[in-house]
Amino acid sequence: MTEKTLEKNEVAPNNSPTDKLELATKYHQDFLLKSSGEDLVRAINCYMESIRENPTNPSAYYRLAVLMYENKQIGIDGAIEQCERAIELDKNNPDARMYLGYFLSKKGEKEKAKEELKKAMELSPKGTSRVRFVMALELLEKENSNGSIFDLLKGVFYMTQASFMSIFDKAALRMFAKNFMSELNYIRYNTIGKILEGLNFDKDAYRIYMDALDNTKCAPEFYEKMAKIAIKKKRPTVAMQCFENASKLSNNSPHALVNAIDFMQDVYPEKVDELIDYYNLLVMKLPEFSRPYYELGHLYLKKEDYISASNAFRLALDCDKENPFYLNSLAYTYVQLEQYGAAVELYKKAIDKNPDNEWTAIVAQALAAIYYKINNDNEAAITILEYALTLTKEKGPIYSLFGDIYFESSDMDMAIKYYNMALMGGIKEAKIYTRLAMAYWEKNSIEDAIDCYELAIETDKNYEIAYNNLGVIYLDTFKDYDRAIEYFDKAIELNSKYMLAHFNIGRCYADINRKVEAASELQKAIDLNRITNEIDEDIIQERLYKLFDA
Repeated sequence: MTEKTLEKNEVAPNNSPTDKLELATKYHQDFLLKSSGEDLVRAINCYMESIRENPTNPSAYYRLAVLMYENKQIGIDGAIEQCERAIELDKNNPDARMYLGYFLSKKGEKEKAKEELKKAMELSPKGTSRVRFVMALELLEKENSNGSIFDLLKGVFYMTQASFMSIFDKAALRMFAKNFMSELNYIRYNTIGKILEGLNFDKDAYRIYMDALDNTKCAPEFYEKMAKIAIKKKRPTVAMQCFENASKLSNNSPHALVNAIDFMQDVYPEKVDELIDYYNLLVMKLPEFSRPYYELGHLYLKKEDYISASNAFRLALDCDKENPFYLNSLAYTYVQLEQYGAAVELYKKAIDKNPDNEWTAIVAQALAAIYYKINNDNEAAITILEYALTLTKEKGPIYSLFGDIYFESSDMDMAIKYYNMALMGGIKEAKIYTRLAMAYWEKNSIEDAIDCYELAIETDKNYEIAYNNLGVIYLDTFKDYDRAIEYFDKAIELNSKYMLAHFNIGRCYADINRKVEAASELQKAIDLNRITNEIDEDIIQERLYKLFDA
């Protein structure tokens, strides 16, 4: 069926329809005239049946795009796709190009929109008032968004020309009467709101945008403007509600979802479940984009939901298989799941990519930790740490890890060397001072050990291990029971379930013949050790029995 036939049908809508396309056109006209939801649904259904019966008729595609977009059954990309399909069927169809230009304009692709609208006017210069209306609104809107005065004049010219031509184009009057006022209202509300915001009349601008919600088809955009004013006025709850409304009314468009997510992450980062819901909506809209999956994975990590996190990171890698950051995050998740073999392979791949030397050095340390803590492969750990040293200026953490490896392998000279290098590298941690003190104690450098324990306590006054170990020195080396008890008491005060502190103070009480207190502390040590399994219980039991030997 030709466009001329359609025009006749549009002028005389009472003609009996002979096929689905004519019937769809009739319902379409009735919807434009009466704004009946029932006519809208009927028109959509008839257009779809028409396409099934005759998939080569271009007009059904772009008309269906308009109605389905109006009814929020498809988004802007779906509407554009329908119009492009119509143009594939008929490259010289001016209406198809007009609607494509209109939807491209709505999407923000202004230059492409202008090209299509100009082609539409060239293809049908005598019946293009609809195209000129769209072109005029496009140029006026562009001028409203800091365009040139030339665009404004062109817009006025097209508007005037379109108004004159529409007298002879009844289809134009019907097809655009509904959208025309909405577009003009948008320009009016948007312009007034911007002026009021520029004058810092935010309350008035907010009211203008509220009015625009009911008088334009751009409610999501105006909700976002209201949200920005609420942010400025430090009313985060109102802003969040506006962003949520924008998302819902835009059928969860990616743009609106990202705005809501960005705001929530900045202001309400603790709302992890809500953020997960938003990201799940976003990945449904943009399944081919990797970043939302990656962010979703980190949210699951916050919840310690490592299975869901690993699934999210794998989906991110499906979209971007060589991304080192995704590889690293999935490796970390596998470590939490104790899947160390898979984690090692992923860490290796991330290190090979080396997007940044400092970042890669940190990943190398994570890999080295698995080698020496899990695999007991100190040689591999040392090799990867030596590589990490070549990448980073922050060598202190790596020296500390070297120290741990040598300490665990009882090479105290090398442990002392690397712990001191870590301290000189700027790492001031109670754990390092304590480990260094223990290495000195093993080497019988008692004064150095005491100095390091005191530095550990100075660094972290709540580090109970340093207090306990310092107490051991005063107990076993100097037999200074009062000072030893003082340190053991402090360790227990900081951690009442510290088994070794209870055991050591029990030993101390036994040495000074305070048998009841010694028995109490040793019994506590036995009870706690059954949970922690730190030492052989027979050692504690033996000391307990000796208290009451004849």
